[in-house]
Amino acid sequence: MSDPTPKSYDCVAEARRIRDRISAEIAGMTHEELARWFSEYRYSDPFLQQLADRARPAADAPRAGSPSR
Repeated sequence: MSDPTPKSYDCVAEARRIRDRISAEIAGMTHEELARWFSEYRYSDPFLQQLADRARPAADAPRAGSPSR
C-alpha cells in the first residue's frame, strides 16, 4: 500500500473555518439583526448575488393574508 498524497487543500477544514467565522459573527444577534445581516450580505459569486438581488423585493412584499398598511 502506498502512502497517501498530502492534500494541498482540505475542503472539510475550510468549511469548518468558514462556519466558525460566521457563527462567531452572528452569535447573539436577534431575529431582526439576522434578517438585516442576510439582506445586506454580498456574495462573491455573481450568480448567487443575482439570485439574492432578485429575491429581495419579494421578501419586502406583504405576505398573503397579512394586512397591508
